[in-house]
Amino acid sequence: MNFRSVFLGLGFDQLAPHPAPGSYAAESYAIAFSRDEQAHLSVFMAAPVLYVPSAGFLPLVHSLVDEVNAERRQHAEAAEKRIANAAAIAGVIAEFHIVQESYQETCQGLAAAARLNDVAVISRPVNGLSLDRTLIEAMLFTSGRPVIVIPPNWDKVPRFQNIMVAWDGSARAARAAGDSLPLLTRAQKVEILCASPDASKSIDGADLAIHLSRHCKSVTVVELPIQHGDIARTLGVHAAVAGADLLVMGAYGHPRLLEMVLGGVTSVMLAEAELPLLLSY
Repeated sequence: MNFRSVFLGLGFDQLAPHPAPGSYAAESYAIAFSRDEQAHLSVFMAAPVLYVPSAGFLPLVHSLVDEVNAERRQHAEAAEKRIANAAAIAGVIAEFHIVQESYQETCQGLAAAARLNDVAVISRPVNGLSLDRTLIEAMLFTSGRPVIVIPPNWDKVPRFQNIMVAWDGSARAARAAGDSLPLLTRAQKVEILCASPDASKSIDGADLAIHLSRHCKSVTVVELPIQHGDIARTLGVHAAVAGADLLVMGAYGHPRLLEMVLGGVTSVMLAEAELPLLLSY
């Protein structure tokens, strides 16, 4: 089974006139992924409008705002030409949409568009920009689709030979495992990572291993004792050392507000992960 429809969401970093190094990683990944899957690529570009109330501002202010909004659209159009050329070279059929509404409406529009695709690809913010982080969260919470988050400077082609699945027995982790099955079935090696902050306790991944073994070539269970309660970095370090191509996770295992205040596995991964993440909510 292949993904036949791939969504690419581009935020501020990818549309900037002078992009930060690595900010094209998600579009390169999405084009290569679509080529390999023989999938249609839908590209949605966020170019939210800068808005000021009509009352209380001089015409000059409104003129400057109009200029900013026009420039944002021009940057999106330039990105469209760049991506369309790369997609054509790769033999990928792509369609493009520029979404230029308020920031909230832009995020909602991209999330709604992603629902009509099999999987969404989006970049992890290059500079930790809060606006692009909000876009990722909108995709996770409201698109209803798995989201592949690509780290800046990721320059490897999509490979799915060595995939790791973070497992805590939760419904969200189960959904992520199910959403990633089209990729898991191709992998030469699937590792189920069971991380517990208490070394004396284990999270049994054997039942998931039995289930996945009916689909996958090779499935193993790895228990990772956590030092200092830092599950996210333990998962990240293990995946990096093992040379994983993808880490599959359920997003926000705790209430989102609690994760925002105290931090959590998803929050840390969205800020620091150095390999592609497939997240489901």
